[in-house]
Amino acid sequence: MNRTIKYGLLTSLFLIIYFILMKLIGQEANFSLRFLNFFILIGGVYALLANSYAKSPMPSYFEGLISGLLLTVTAVVAFVIFLAAYVSFIDPGFIEILENSRIWGNRLSIGEAAFAIFIEGIASGVVISFAWMQYFKSRLSAAKA
Repeated sequence: MNRTIKYGLLTSLFLIIYFILMKLIGQEANFSLRFLNFFILIGGVYALLANSYAKSPMPSYFEGLISGLLLTVTAVVAFVIFLAAYVSFIDPGFIEILENSRIWGNRLSIGEAAFAIFIEGIASGVVISFAWMQYFKSRLSAAKA
């Protein structure tokens, strides 16, 4: 399996576990805790890039950036699929929690929620991948010297 997909699925697994833990302790409506999803994504992208740059030959800056973005797409798509299945089959009332958050408004469909979460995740992944690549850029420079 491609390393990027593997790390993306692992990152998604952590996002799902975190979501389930929040549900179990009754904090699924506390949207300020969603901020921690950002840190899970930070960890996933870092783990992939650190592993990639430990290998020889080291990937280019562009390859690293694209890897971080593909990890993000994999993780976010897998999480959105989980969330859509969760709302459809396990807890249809969760959509009301999303509506009451006042982030997206009332009468939210599963598709609209999935799209919003996808865009939010991808935007986060772009920022995270770019930030980590600034860190790993120094490794690229040192390896070429």
